[in-house]
Amino acid sequence: MKILQISTYYLPHFGGIEQLVYDFSRILQKQGHKTKVICFNEGCNTVIDEYEGQEIVRVGYCKKIASQAISFSYFFKLKKLINEFDPDVIHLHLPNPLISLYLLLCRPKCHVTIHWHSDIVRQEKLHKLYAPIEKKIVERAEKIAATTKIYAENSSVIQGMMGKVSVIPCIIEEQVLNDTGDELKQKVLELTERFKNKKIIFTCGVHREYKGLKYLVEAAKYLPSEYAVVIAGTGPLSKNLKEQAKSACLENIIFTGRISDLEKTAYLKITDVFAFPSITKNEAFGIALCEALYMGIPAVTFTIQGSGVNYVNQNGVTGIEVSEHDAKLYADALLEASKNREKYSVAAHKWADEHFTEKAITENVRIFFTEWQVRI
Repeated sequence: MKILQISTYYLPHFGGIEQLVYDFSRILQKQGHKTKVICFNEGCNTVIDEYEGQEIVRVGYCKKIASQAISFSYFFKLKKLINEFDPDVIHLHLPNPLISLYLLLCRPKCHVTIHWHSDIVRQEKLHKLYAPIEKKIVERAEKIAATTKIYAENSSVIQGMMGKVSVIPCIIEEQVLNDTGDELKQKVLELTERFKNKKIIFTCGVHREYKGLKYLVEAAKYLPSEYAVVIAGTGPLSKNLKEQAKSACLENIIFTGRISDLEKTAYLKITDVFAFPSITKNEAFGIALCEALYMGIPAVTFTIQGSGVNYVNQNGVTGIEVSEHDAKLYADALLEASKNREKYSVAAHKWADEHFTEKAITENVRIFFTEWQVRI
């Protein structure tokens, strides 16, 4: 089959959705399908290139409004690509408001499926404008992929369409996490020496409001001196978080900035507890959370009503879940998870290995893209 995926961006532009689109391309190609990807480019120019054997059309845009890239030429490039590639399936990753409209206007004759990554939570006014388009694209879709059943059942948009929802979780990159090379070993030695006699609380990701990192910074003041809180990544709130830590005189917090996959794996190898303090449904899943569990690291999360985070981290089994926005409870849970690390470690790895690896979801991907009741 020929399968066209429509994503907001694609690797090496990093993000959870981008990683999943890459994973799907890789799995589908292994299954003998021909795939292409169309997405936005980071800039005004449109380019056609390849990333690890995957052909990608990266469409330039003129500006962004509320995180949505705006490109009027995208419609014509999408229509041309559909006509020339003639896909059997178009798989649209949402949210992606403008491109949802463009796809509807293209009126493709092939199967259309969507991947529901998350509801639009924050931009309420803009969502009201987009809602009619969103409703039409969801109705047009023959199948809907969701990363967890919990999120789908609590989505304000797709909860009434569970009959066409398939659960296909995100996938961890086992090859990266199982690295045994000399460069990784050297980095682990360096970090072990740097954090000698310290227990590491680690987190990584983009520094945005919904990530709840301010509560982790606040929780750090309740931790004993033998704990170091390492916060990797960057984002719009990086400056605020550093100022928060500085004003509270929290010397046990280390901001690493953006780190490579190798550095992340090295940190995970010396981590005592993984902190994942996200606070809203913008966090629908948590691939970094899965990676930590796969490495046998217990996690501490907040309760997020309707989010898949509370499925990924099994409370009392792979880690601990606490009430949202309570930094003191969060700190207590970090200490409890550290104290009982062995209790959670084996279960965490087993859970992640059985549910969030390529071997665990490959058959679900095959069924989703090849088994149809009615051909349009």
